[in-house]
Amino acid sequence: MVKGFQKPITIREAIENIDKNEYLLPAIQRKFVWKPKQIELLFDSIMREYPINSLMMWEITSDKIKEDYKFYSFLRTFKQRYGEMNEALGTRGRTGSFYAVIDGQQRLNSLYIGIKGTYAEKLPRKHWTNSEDNFPPMKLYLEIKNIYTSDSEIDKQYNFKFLRKDQVKEFNKKSQFWFEVGKILTLSKSRDQLLYLQKIGLGDNEHSAILLKRLSSVLNKDTELTYYVEDEQNLDKVLDIFIRTNDGGTKLTFSDLLMSVLTANWPDAREKFNRLIQEVYSYGDFTISSDLILKTTLVLFSNDIKNRVKNFDNDTVNKIIKNWDSIRKSILSTFKMFYCMGFRNKTFPAKSAAIPIILYVYDNKMYNDIVKNKFFENKSAISTNQKIKKWLLLAFLKHVFSGQTDSVLKDIRHIIRKNGDQDFPIEKIIDSSKNNPTKNYSFDSEIVDGLFQTTYGNPDVFFILSLYYPELDYFNQDFHIDHIHPKDKFLDEKYMKSIFSEDTIQWINDNWNCLGNLELLNGEKNESKKDKPLKSWSEENKIPNSFFFVDDDISLRLEDFKEFYSNRVANMKQRLFDLLDNNTR
Repeated sequence: MVKGFQKPITIREAIENIDKNEYLLPAIQRKFVWKPKQIELLFDSIMREYPINSLMMWEITSDKIKEDYKFYSFLRTFKQRYGEMNEALGTRGRTGSFYAVIDGQQRLNSLYIGIKGTYAEKLPRKHWTNSEDNFPPMKLYLEIKNIYTSDSEIDKQYNFKFLRKDQVKEFNKKSQFWFEVGKILTLSKSRDQLLYLQKIGLGDNEHSAILLKRLSSVLNKDTELTYYVEDEQNLDKVLDIFIRTNDGGTKLTFSDLLMSVLTANWPDAREKFNRLIQEVYSYGDFTISSDLILKTTLVLFSNDIKNRVKNFDNDTVNKIIKNWDSIRKSILSTFKMFYCMGFRNKTFPAKSAAIPIILYVYDNKMYNDIVKNKFFENKSAISTNQKIKKWLLLAFLKHVFSGQTDSVLKDIRHIIRKNGDQDFPIEKIIDSSKNNPTKNYSFDSEIVDGLFQTTYGNPDVFFILSLYYPELDYFNQDFHIDHIHPKDKFLDEKYMKSIFSEDTIQWINDNWNCLGNLELLNGEKNESKKDKPLKSWSEENKIPNSFFFVDDDISLRLEDFKEFYSNRVANMKQRLFDLLDNNTR
């Protein structure tokens, strides 16, 4: 079959293809989630000849894809909690092609359950024990004896309803007749429908005859399901199509789909990832995602670290499963180390920077020692600790992990693994990237001058300021970026002209909103400070000049802002150079 839209099929043909396992579900698909009311409305729409969105199929012809990736059959019966998962269907060695449903799973499965399957939910006030008494199966029925008048806000013209057998018996005693929808597959001819109605005592009921004829028509021959076929045997392209077209209501990321592929081969993956994410959060409220864990596993075990499904082949997945305990310990202990270094989630702006450190910890089996006292006490360990911290600071300040990072991660991995079990190779990492115009670690006066042009509102401000306030409790307190000299005064043109010359005003306008006039202040203190003059506020709270990184003889009056700003910036620049130098030795 060639790529593109194909000749439409009937609902009956779609059901037959599901029965024959000609239609399967790829591992990327989420589980079936439609509720009975949604399925009932779908059948009402079909009876009213409302259009059903096109389906998208992926024709599987590649033996490698059949062998390497998991596919699942459609749900024949749904049981809340106990029967919600699709059954894996082996396709290795399967001859001939089949179709994986990329878009339309929920609709197709709803059609199948409504026509040939069952739906079971726990009865109210029953225990969550897996028994038919607690979870009685229901089939889809259509009441055909009476003209339906909707008694709800939902616009329905046909009375479809999922019912238990006992309910059907009870309702049929009340001048109703509930017809099991799936039986229509055997009543495709008008004569068969007439004989059936005569048998149940509705041979003279014109309304019943019209309903059966219409139901037979829309399910057996008239309703056309249009579908598009993608025949390219490239799973990554198909995943991209799936992301753009999935009909589950919540858009997925590529990593969501990679996680689905991993889970298909390792059922515990999602639970283990989530548990690790919570463990990491307990240290400095570091928030990591499944994306970070997935990328870390690729850096550890795959030559190609791009987010591609083919990189999570059986060999890689088996390595992840086999080494999960060490992977988990490496990730957790690395973030514990960051916590011990003084980092917190708010002051760690690029989580991808953690991956090379995790690799270093994993390869050198340091996960049991890295956060113990001896790691920070012995001479060698202190050297390693400080080299790692300096590298992190440089990487953050130079935005090494902004944008596409795969090439950066691969280069650093090569250096770490070539270096073996020696100290963290910061010098080699810096040297290897010196010719890269955008991903280098060069840090000179020009770079520092540029940092101090960073203005309020820039996402870098919080991290840069956090370098000057390492003792703050970022884990338990909320800190605001505050203008040291209040901005309200700078915005008051009349006031500014009353105390400054035009040239000085121009200089102040270029600098008052920059890093040199910004600080991190506890939320409570910031609220109490508001627009108070700096000198008055500092005297009231007995705050020394050193808190603002200015010399003792520097005035805190706004009239002396130019001198204050110049002195503060000079001191902060020197402190930054000292900080980076101290983490070299």
